[in-house]
Amino acid sequence: MQKKIEKLESIIGYRFKNKQLITEALTHPSCDNGISYERLEFLGDIILDAVVGIYLFKEHSSVNESFLTDLKAAYVNSKYLHKVGEDIKLHKFINYKNYEVPHLDNFIEAIIGAIYLDGGWKKAEEFIKRFILNKKVEPIQNYKNTLFSIAKKQFKTEPVYQIISEKGPPHKRIYTVKVKLPGKRFVGKGTAGNKKDAEMAAAEELLKKMGFK
Repeated sequence: MQKKIEKLESIIGYRFKNKQLITEALTHPSCDNGISYERLEFLGDIILDAVVGIYLFKEHSSVNESFLTDLKAAYVNSKYLHKVGEDIKLHKFINYKNYEVPHLDNFIEAIIGAIYLDGGWKKAEEFIKRFILNKKVEPIQNYKNTLFSIAKKQFKTEPVYQIISEKGPPHKRIYTVKVKLPGKRFVGKGTAGNKKDAEMAAAEELLKKMGFK
């Protein structure tokens, strides 16, 4: 494991002082050894959103909020982050048992969280700029943000999301999420391999039912 960590550190250009952090970031729950990437993924997701948002705000001073939101969505969505993981061959360094290779986007976010805890904001920002913000992407519509904006402006409320089913083995969870606006009859549902994409699909369906798409 130590050699694998050293090789990954060489690829990402960061040496961990606390090796336990990167070990945790690379460990899938299927290992059943008391540690998992999931808490670090939660932290990394927050940091990624902030770094990308600040970077785009500074780089695109003449565009509106809607464009920035859709451009940020292109950088932080699961498919793009999975591709980032493929580019650095992250699957070779993940610890998992008896399953197909898990989704790499979760581990990218976990690594960001681990770098932040080990080296601080600046080092996490450097990783994000080097591996995530290093390519030009086309904006994609963020249906969750669109729904939130419509709900606030037109109905003075906020969308409520709820996981209604969670199926499959740990490495291949399938989530179904529903979303509705309090007091409104329409309900949107979405199914995907992670919660964020399921919520996005649910928001898109609700927008269609309400006539906004």
